[in-house]
Amino acid sequence: MPAPRATLITDVTVIDGTGAAPKPHMTVRIENGRIVSLGPNGAKSAGAVVVDGRGHYLLPGFVDSNVHVSVYGNPARRDTSVKYADRGEELALEFAQRALRYGVTTIRDSYGILPPILAVRDRIDRDEVVGARIKAAGNILGWSGPFSLTFSLTKDSDLTLFQEQWNDLLAQGMGEEIMDMTPDELRVAMNHYLDKGVDFIKYGGTSHFLRPSLIGFSPRQQAVIVEEAHKRGKPVETHATSSEGLRLAVQAGIDLIQHPELMSRDLPDDLIALIVQKNVLCGMRANYITGAYRQRHLAHRAEAEARIAKMPPATTSAERWRRLDMMGDNEDVQHRNAERLIKAGCRVTPATDSYYGDAPEFRRTPKTDEAEPGIGTIRAIEGFVELGMTPMQAIVSATKNGAAAAAMPNELGTIEPGKIADLVLLSADPIADIHNIEKVEAVFSKGRMVDRDRLPEHPLFLVKAEKTK
Repeated sequence: MPAPRATLITDVTVIDGTGAAPKPHMTVRIENGRIVSLGPNGAKSAGAVVVDGRGHYLLPGFVDSNVHVSVYGNPARRDTSVKYADRGEELALEFAQRALRYGVTTIRDSYGILPPILAVRDRIDRDEVVGARIKAAGNILGWSGPFSLTFSLTKDSDLTLFQEQWNDLLAQGMGEEIMDMTPDELRVAMNHYLDKGVDFIKYGGTSHFLRPSLIGFSPRQQAVIVEEAHKRGKPVETHATSSEGLRLAVQAGIDLIQHPELMSRDLPDDLIALIVQKNVLCGMRANYITGAYRQRHLAHRAEAEARIAKMPPATTSAERWRRLDMMGDNEDVQHRNAERLIKAGCRVTPATDSYYGDAPEFRRTPKTDEAEPGIGTIRAIEGFVELGMTPMQAIVSATKNGAAAAAMPNELGTIEPGKIADLVLLSADPIADIHNIEKVEAVFSKGRMVDRDRLPEHPLFLVKAEKTK
């Protein structure tokens, strides 16, 4: 449905995403899906749709720089993958619509089944369906699918035919085999993959897991990955879980680090300084290390420490690792790393790793909201304040910085003339209390006001009770 020729949001306080002080009593004019002007309240235009913004706060739409709209996971989620294998487009659209309800107007899918994601991305771009804008990477280059050694430590000999096929569908010919390619061979493979229409490239700087954290590509190979993507104007990011693996990727010229806080140990000071110096974006999973999630972890750790205190001293390295795992020690490593990256001035954006997980009918326990589409992004933005940001800095991270991560800094992320009118209208001041970003009054996507109550239109995974919230 086309947007009205002109929409005026009047007498609103504008928080424009640049970090500038809020501007009260402003009128924002939207035409043909873009912001054409903003300024002090003035005369209304005949025929324009008028939205009364009195007492409200207008922000750019939020961006989540790391989501997963496909069903996938470790072998324990095999039943979900099998049941929903042919419903990838429906699930991708549901995810995009659930995100949009919360004011998340752009999402970046960094590991998922490429064909259905690209189909839904294009339908949203053509305005055939409503949903958050999707940017897609497809596979994490150098890894295979969810039932693989590189992703879940699953041996080939343990796989069913379906799992082998699912791995190949996700890998798209850029799985474990490319780690053994020469730079020249990898250059050819990169261009074949870029031809598939991906929006950005993500590669495995290390293995998926923390222990052992194995470096995936040589410096020469990483240089090829970055060079070939940049030739096509595509940003490059990595998943790396060791400081040396991450250092190689930063030196190779990547644009974004996914969850740099998620390391096997505390980050070295000089690596943090290098990230700041090179102005690399840091996509953080603050939703997993703050808020209610953090409080649950601290309670769990206290209980585990009490149990461990009654055990005899550990006598092997494996026993010591098991006890650290019992306490969830890596969550404290992540918390410290995130605080230090923020304090150092790294350019941060929310990157939640939000995912579907088990289908509702296969869950033994409810899924908490920090990993759910849309609300997980809100939890991450709120979490940035807990980690040391001001509310304004947290908003900039999710808007201006998110637009940079999406490679659309000239199109999105700030409320300025010429920008796409992806906007969120709040009923309370998020600068006074960042939790007010939950108080969404209206969402505009490309200038059109979204009927949030209708979303998602055809839910598969959304628990019915949640849809009424």
